[in-house]
Amino acid sequence: MNKYDVVVIGAGLGGLTVACQLAQANKKVLLVSSGAGTLLLASGCVDVLGFQPMDSREPIKNPLDKMATFLTENPNHPYTFTGQENMETGLNAFLQLVNRSSLNYQGSVHRNWLLPSGIGAIHPTCLAPLSLANGDLSKGGTMLLVGFKELRDFYPMLVSQNLNEQKLGVQADAVTIDAPAPIGGNMNVTPIELARAFEKADFRREVVKAIKNSKVIKSSGKGYDRFGFPSVLGLNRHAEVLADLEKQLGKTVFEISTLPPSVPGRRLFEGLRQTFLQLAKGRFLMGTKVVDGTIEKGRVTQIRIDTASELKTIKADHYVLATGGIFGGGLQTDLTGKIWEPIFGLPVVSNSDRHTWFADGFLEPQGQPVNQYGVKINAQMNPVDESNQPLSENLYLVGAIIANSDWTRGRAGEGVGLATAAAVIKQISG
Repeated sequence: MNKYDVVVIGAGLGGLTVACQLAQANKKVLLVSSGAGTLLLASGCVDVLGFQPMDSREPIKNPLDKMATFLTENPNHPYTFTGQENMETGLNAFLQLVNRSSLNYQGSVHRNWLLPSGIGAIHPTCLAPLSLANGDLSKGGTMLLVGFKELRDFYPMLVSQNLNEQKLGVQADAVTIDAPAPIGGNMNVTPIELARAFEKADFRREVVKAIKNSKVIKSSGKGYDRFGFPSVLGLNRHAEVLADLEKQLGKTVFEISTLPPSVPGRRLFEGLRQTFLQLAKGRFLMGTKVVDGTIEKGRVTQIRIDTASELKTIKADHYVLATGGIFGGGLQTDLTGKIWEPIFGLPVVSNSDRHTWFADGFLEPQGQPVNQYGVKINAQMNPVDESNQPLSENLYLVGAIIANSDWTRGRAGEGVGLATAAAVIKQISG
């Protein structure tokens, strides 16, 4: 039987961040996850608070300026339990972690980057990789957006048209080119395939040649301040790819988030995973299911994991549950409307009437009711029952499994993950 200081369940942003920081603090940490988590579907940015008040589509420039109003309107939001100190601590710790992995994230909790989305909307976010932050719309100027015929989920003409119609102080043109070999001629190429191709110098050289020979460049007779690409500029050699393109084009190059699978999300996952594995006290079991956990006399005493031959018992002093909400698989549902937490059997705040789970629009200002469902916590980040009594003093919750953490409400998803991670680390480290 193995014994650890901390077992972290879940390999999303919150779980990976907690595991890395506790391993840095010389804790013996086991990180166990049934899969790679939702980072591979996310933008790779850290949203803290993007829109406020809730009935407004005007993006926030400084999240802290609107935080008090947001919490007045959403008194049960996880930010109420973490506070501003943990929010700032969480973001600063995250920056140190990812930049240790050479991911080069930029920003702070005191301002939002205003980035173009994959449909030309505004994405306000606090922390972003340099390649995405280079696309900040508040800089104004001219930009040429480059797409590829083989990448069918990114339409630069749509993005440029929507950006121009919003009168944001930028002038965006668009061009779609044929990708060079080995991508050229293939239909429905994924962002991951294109990212791998960009790591080859010959491929980049042919892309630049196609851009410079395009009609939009030759006919306009004008230069551009920036060149925007879908977020496919390399996986493991991203910094090299970005620098080489900027050298060849002679201008700033930026990326725009695409539909999943997310290349920036994968870069972030791999960066955090490698950081954790490089720390001597860390062990990562991915593709391993936690079957159940036992709570006795107000403490978790063990969990059991499913191995190839048997159920294996794991014991630790502390346990962190970072398995996500319904979307991430941390909560389970059935056709009757029942919602449950499958590992510890924690009580879930929910509505069994499935007709009430969804609002009419996907990005309604009030959020999606189903995304509010989760497990209630106290100020120590422990799960509590209906009477707000703690169920386990050594079990802590992080991220979207916490009740009222709907990422669509104010655009605060990653901020919740990092703020709750910071609060949990404070509890475990004393």
